[in-house]
Amino acid sequence: MKQLLVLIIPCLLLFGCKTSKSIEAMNFALQETLWTYSDSDWTYQVRFEKNGMLVTSHPNDTSKDNDTWEQHGEEVILKFNDGFSTYTGKMISSNVIEGTAKSKYATWKWRMERIE
Repeated sequence: MKQLLVLIIPCLLLFGCKTSKSIEAMNFALQETLWTYSDSDWTYQVRFEKNGMLVTSHPNDTSKDNDTWEQHGEEVILKFNDGFSTYTGKMISSNVIEGTAKSKYATWKWRMERIE
C-alpha cells in the first residue's frame, strides 16, 4: 500500500486533477438556448432556435426571418440579414462565446454570455 501511495502522489502533483476535455468533447449544443450579446455599440438577447435560425431582440432588426447560426464543435458562425454580416466565434466555456464580426463596412469584436 505504501508503495502505491509513493507512485500516486507524484503523479497527482505532476499531472494534477484538471480535466483535458475541450468544449467540443463536451458536445455542448446551442439549440434552444438564450444568450446576451454585447459589443462596443449594442447589447441584446439572442436565441438559438431549431433548424439553424436565430431570434434576436436587436432593436434595428426589421427582417427577423433571415438570421442563421451554425455550430462546428467549438466554432460558432452567426449570419445576419442574409449574410450581410458574419460573426465567427469560439466557445471558451459552456457559458461564453467570443469572436469577431465583419460586414462590408466594418470589423468588430463581440461576446455572448448564456442566460439559459
